[in-house]
Amino acid sequence: MKEVKLSLQRVKEITELIKKVKICVIGDVCLDIYWRADMKKSKLSRETPHYPLPVVSETYSPGGCGNVINNVNDLGIEKLISISAIAEDWRGFLLTKYFKEKGIETDNLIIRKEGLTPCYCKPLRMGISDVIYEDPRLDFENFEAIDEETENKIIAAIKKASEECDLIAVSDQFMCGIITPKIRNYLSSIATKIPVIVDSRERINEYSGVIVKPNELEAAFALGEDIKGKSLSLEEFTTLAKRLYEKNNSPVAVTLGDKGALWQDEKGLVYAPTVKAKGEIDIVGPGDTFLSAFSCAYAATKNGGEALAFANLASGVTVKKIGTTGTATPEEIINKWEEYYL
Repeated sequence: MKEVKLSLQRVKEITELIKKVKICVIGDVCLDIYWRADMKKSKLSRETPHYPLPVVSETYSPGGCGNVINNVNDLGIEKLISISAIAEDWRGFLLTKYFKEKGIETDNLIIRKEGLTPCYCKPLRMGISDVIYEDPRLDFENFEAIDEETENKIIAAIKKASEECDLIAVSDQFMCGIITPKIRNYLSSIATKIPVIVDSRERINEYSGVIVKPNELEAAFALGEDIKGKSLSLEEFTTLAKRLYEKNNSPVAVTLGDKGALWQDEKGLVYAPTVKAKGEIDIVGPGDTFLSAFSCAYAATKNGGEALAFANLASGVTVKKIGTTGTATPEEIINKWEEYYL
């Protein structure tokens, strides 16, 4: 098994090469909201026997595929085409506003006739002490498939993007999202003409000919196994990657959390060790950062091992951004290399 580590010079070269790539990102955009409530200001309600949550601040950012879009944009590529669907609701309004303010095109944020814009609302309680308590999340999610008209518009947008871009990155996370069986089949059909990289929790097996990017649990699930709670060795993880490659007959990138990542293609297996994080970390978002950075680096270099190592650095940036999904800029990635290796 070959191990890959990037020199500082190579990291800088990749950040420059990325400036010339054109990426299409497709998936369900979602709004992440943090509501911070100061319970010292709460007074017993006159109408109900409850103490309300007095929200003193609110922050929001793109989640789901929206976070992938945000990450790809902040890597400074030449062209970004974002394909998704939103509803005409306040969540869709805030997402569109956010993207426009960042200069991200919204031409392919298709307005769906039915359903809603997904959202994760996270109430955070503060009190007298420094402890911050997170209440159960409030989730807005669709439980019915998109309509046929929206589906056809998405396929038309993918077709056009495939003629203009170097690579398509797919975030397929929602059970009733915009990535339908028909769209999966279409993405598989064009994967011989343009690299298609898919991040999907439970539906890797519904694609063919694409590059899949599961974590270790998702890779095992795709092979009909459950490794939750089990401690596997690196050698056992490499066996998973090889088996998944043989099953799909297409390249595989398997992330292993703090153990690194594996790349398996027709040339063999490559391992990229992780960038160890010190102190407090936030695991919400680094997976999206990895998909984004890996896709951009792969489009720029066509080298799976180098793309793994570059994506590990990028994830090492966002895992240290607490209380937000976060992105990794080229400058932050270079700084992360210097912080870790010098």
